[in-house]
Amino acid sequence: MKYIISEQGVVNAVGSGQAYTFDKNHPNYDSLVRHLKSGNVEHFEAAYDVASAVEHFCDGNVHVQNGTLNWGGVPMPELFTDRIMQMRKEGFDFEPMLNFLHNLNENPSDKAIVELFDFMQHKHLPITDDGHFLAYKAVKGNFKDIYSGSLDNSVGSTVAVDRSSVDSNRDKGCSHGLHVGSIDYVTSYGGIDLDDMGDDDSDGGNQIVICKVNPRDVVSVPTCSRYQKLRCCQYEVAAILMMCSRVPSSLLARSSMTFRWNAITRLGQRA
Repeated sequence: MKYIISEQGVVNAVGSGQAYTFDKNHPNYDSLVRHLKSGNVEHFEAAYDVASAVEHFCDGNVHVQNGTLNWGGVPMPELFTDRIMQMRKEGFDFEPMLNFLHNLNENPSDKAIVELFDFMQHKHLPITDDGHFLAYKAVKGNFKDIYSGSLDNSVGSTVAVDRSSVDSNRDKGCSHGLHVGSIDYVTSYGGIDLDDMGDDDSDGGNQIVICKVNPRDVVSVPTCSRYQKLRCCQYEVAAILMMCSRVPSSLLARSSMTFRWNAITRLGQRA
């Protein structure tokens, strides 16, 4: 790209037939200049578009500073920035991530928002087109929860409790609320071996369901278990995890960053 930087810091750049003009008020100014100087056109274009789109979409709650998303001054995990940049680079619509941030903005607890960042660092937590995320839950063979045996987690059902009944204290590991977790956490909790799912009864008949969670409904992420579980007030049981079929493409954001398991059944259907 060809570019000129004035003494006042105003940048005029041209690349791929597109003209760009920005100054130090641009939220991603430093990163844009760095990408120009290094000749990284793809990252420049992504940073230029993403910064303005994110800030507009999130009503000013999210700001982009030096290439990193910040929520109320708190740096968000690199995975958010990386995913958006990667989606833009690959030519995908990054609106699912913007939808996620919008839903996050609907959460009434700033504390829960910041805690969710810890949980989202774990692998295999895809973002859906409507800005929800997928997590996991170990349940009995009859789809009842393992802890109380009273909550139905059949595919297609929505499980919900009053938000005020969910413990928001992250220092309490086991407490009131609906729980979902990372894949590592739920396999350990349910005594499930992914390599032998369905082969014998060593797991006591337990199985794993995939839950769709709105960031708005997250209440706390306990510090125990390395932030691998969270408490929320509502989730939808989207599918059954099985090592035999493919993820429903209609459920996920259309990008290579979404999901790497080859192990999920469609809504209400066993493979």
